[in-house]
Amino acid sequence: MTQTPPAKQQRRERVVRLLNLLAYVEKHPESTIMEMAVDLGLEPGQIRDDLNMLHLSGVGKHGGQMIDLNHDWTSVQIIDNQGLDKPLRLTPTEANALLLLLESLETMPGLIDPATVASAARKIRAVTTGGAVGDARHTGDAATAALIKEAITKRKQLELTYYSLTSDQTRTLEVDPVDTFHHDGQTYLRAWDNGTLKSYRFDRIRQALLIDAPLATQHPQAPALDQADPFGGFDSQLAQLRVRRDATWLADYWDLELDPDELANPSVQWVRATLPYGSGDWLIRFCLGQADRVVLDQPQELADALRHRAGAALRVLG
Repeated sequence: MTQTPPAKQQRRERVVRLLNLLAYVEKHPESTIMEMAVDLGLEPGQIRDDLNMLHLSGVGKHGGQMIDLNHDWTSVQIIDNQGLDKPLRLTPTEANALLLLLESLETMPGLIDPATVASAARKIRAVTTGGAVGDARHTGDAATAALIKEAITKRKQLELTYYSLTSDQTRTLEVDPVDTFHHDGQTYLRAWDNGTLKSYRFDRIRQALLIDAPLATQHPQAPALDQADPFGGFDSQLAQLRVRRDATWLADYWDLELDPDELANPSVQWVRATLPYGSGDWLIRFCLGQADRVVLDQPQELADALRHRAGAALRVLG
């Protein structure tokens, strides 16, 4: 039997520990790091290191794509858990593929515990037949697709009842549809929502209704879709910042675009840069966390809000 290399096994164990820690904090929001260490059987320093690892880790570099939290020795506050405190959900395709694999294993006696395989297969069958397979319980039927196409063609508004995977909640919203696209086997709707271009996965649209009204407002031309990175432009705006020269290493960890001319000029101590962001509150928290390394210039209203929040914090500190 092939043995898992120790380093790889350690990485797997740490991932499991990190996810367990995130779920623990969500369920015990009042716990201190010392209390967590006792409950989880870990050293307090390990808990702190794991929280630092979790902070701003995720699938991307933009705001809204990463776990966000604040912590000190007395408290831990989860700001954005990226849905990782929820059970993993299977799409129908994934569930059926897993069931097929389990049924194949059931015919191979001696390889693994047949009772365990049979039990797992029964659970998958119960989920799939009961219509409770995660985020793809609604598969975006032909009627919904036809209605969305009609709304795009006639330039009409849509009312969507939409399931969000990260919040595990369903909400109703009115959008101005732009177009549709396919990515990784899924179909998406691009639409304007309160002035922001967003994407909505068809199989998470619980209901779509055509509103007999023209588009709510005149929107700017939607950016051309980049098939290699169709989500690159969604929910993102560009902030203009200045980064202290000895802190330009931040560009290795964030999606900062540094001005190449200023970067090449050693006399420039504060290098201009741009940073995509989706949430103004996230941008303010980022700048506060890098207060001695970055200066926010634009957008002006967020720069003003940042100064106000920083001033309030200084007054509290005395």
